[in-house]
This record gives sequence, C-alpha cells and structure tokens, in this order.
Amino acid sequence: MTALSGKRILVTHADSFMGPAICERLREKAAEVIASDDALTAPEAAANLIHASGRVDILVANLSITAPTTAATDISEEEWRTTFSRLVDPLPRLCKAVLPQMIERQQGKIIVVGSAAALRGMKRTATYSAARGAQLAYVQALGVEVARHNIQV
Repeated sequence: MTALSGKRILVTHADSFMGPAICERLREKAAEVIASDDALTAPEAAANLIHASGRVDILVANLSITAPTTAATDISEEEWRTTFSRLVDPLPRLCKAVLPQMIERQQGKIIVVGSAAALRGMKRTATYSAARGAQLAYVQALGVEVARHNIQV
C-alpha cells in the first residue's frame, strides 16, 4: 500500500503540459485520479467540477497555457485577459469550492503547478510572469490562512 492509496486527487488541465505525466505518476502510486480537461474559464466551472468530483483529498491545480512571447510594449488587452482567465481566475474559484470539504475533514492538500517565471523576469514574458506571480502570491496567502485546518498549500 502506498501513501496515496485511497486518496482522491483532482488534476486540472490533465490533458496538457504536465497534466498527463502527473496523472500517470499518481495512478502508479495507487491514487484515484479525477482528471479534468476543462479550461475552467467560466465563473461557475470550478464549483461545478468540485461538486461533480465529490470528495477531493488533494487538488492539483495544473493551470497551463503556452506562454505568450509578446514584447511588453505590444501586449494587448485580449492577451492579458486571456492569460489571467486561464492561469489566475480559476485558482481562487477552485480553492473556494474545495476548501469547505477540506476544512470539515480538517485535512487536505492543494498543489499549484507554477513556473519560475513568477520568481525572475524573463524577456518577452511579462504577461505570463505576471499571471504566475499572481498565482504564487495567492497560494502563499492561502497557505497561511488554512494551515490551522491541517490543509497544506
């Protein structure tokens, strides 16, 4: 028996970037993987996904896009909003939807797949870096807030 045996793990964007490898490895460790390929851009999508998933012991927020490579002076409003709608907006919605059940059980884990772009500037990645930075700031604050409920972020 492994440490993940019997654990229900929800993986978002399970069909892209790190998603397939994450799902495969979790299944190898005997986890029950709930793989979602929903973009989660609609405001109600995260709550619907959590509701349909039932008990979630671990949330893997693998929110992913191909990083835009637009020069900072050329970033359009559409690029900015699209990047944030895929990488940032779903994160608090997912957490808000899954946290009540984790708080009730006094246990849970939330893993956010991020990027080094949140930590250091890279040429032509201002939009992507800003979105990943927003994710990082959110999970740091959330982790402090929910630690008293034995929830690790």
